[in-house]
Amino acid sequence: MNLCVVDLAELTGGQLQLAAMPPSAGELAQVERICLAADDVQPGDVFWCLGGGPCDFDLAFLRGALGVVGRNLVEPWPGRFSLAVADPAAALERLVSGLLKRTAAEQESFADCSELKDLQLPGAGATAIFPPTCGQDGKRRAGSRCRRTAA
Repeated sequence: MNLCVVDLAELTGGQLQLAAMPPSAGELAQVERICLAADDVQPGDVFWCLGGGPCDFDLAFLRGALGVVGRNLVEPWPGRFSLAVADPAAALERLVSGLLKRTAAEQESFADCSELKDLQLPGAGATAIFPPTCGQDGKRRAGSRCRRTAA
């Protein structure tokens, strides 16, 4: 499942702040994974600060975090974002619940596909499959960041 920054903001009900120089894909930048410890962050991750005390957002950005989530908006580094939520634990719970609902809806949409008999793909090469929103710029062209390939 693809999760974009804008999806993250909508599902959590948080306040999104992009840096003055936002990520290259803007709000449609894909979230790779969510980390709960700044020490575990890798490039493309989102650092989620659950603690009530100070969080090491700078360490997360230094380690390559795409964004950070916490109680307060912090000034994001260039090419990054920050998301402020009232209660980080409740927001994480809303995110998980929203993703589970989305996954169930996707599975349900394929449950009754009696009219779908064959799916033919070209045999000589691979076909690019693009997710519905992630990795697309404002002109709805697909970017290479979220591209998956089917054989």
